[in-house]
Amino acid sequence: MLVRDRMTSPVITARPETDTTAALKLMYVNKVRRLPVTDERGALVGIVTQRTLYERGKAGMPMRDLMTPTPYTIPPDVPIVDAATKMRTLGFGGLPVVDRGQLVGIITESDIFDAFVELLGGHRSGTRLVVPISDVATGVRRLVEALTRAKAPLTGLATYVDRHGSSIVLTANEQDPRDLVRALREAGFEPSEIAVQKTAGV
Repeated sequence: MLVRDRMTSPVITARPETDTTAALKLMYVNKVRRLPVTDERGALVGIVTQRTLYERGKAGMPMRDLMTPTPYTIPPDVPIVDAATKMRTLGFGGLPVVDRGQLVGIITESDIFDAFVELLGGHRSGTRLVVPISDVATGVRRLVEALTRAKAPLTGLATYVDRHGSSIVLTANEQDPRDLVRALREAGFEPSEIAVQKTAGV
């Protein structure tokens, strides 16, 4: 999953001469908390946040006097995890996406969060299970083989590693998890979490 797949585009922007009142109105109407500032050619020259406008903005004050010049950016063709890592490291809630000197989008913490939820099956109805494994390669192979034999209607599978070890998160188009759990236990797995989501997105 690349930044271009999750970024917001086109972007709501301001110009250097846009004043505080107009910028706040843009944010309110479009429900955004940051505005990239571009010149007449569409090149990014700065960024201003809603917090900055509330704390430092005065009526009639132009964005050129409030914006952060030459902001950190990210290209559109890098993995979204790179954007998440950069945002986390810098403590930013969003990054302008720039391609060949032109602003092409913006990626925010909400976009990252939505991608994470989708990856773990949060938007799909059915059963979601977390299954601890000792080894990713072997564990994934054995788990998929077990569920294939059981004709489980898998809709998603992801792995992660934390301080407790490796785990698989799987989702299946199944409202009753008992057959899935039975198939996993027969193959030597023990789910650590079992959840049934009856309505997608809830």
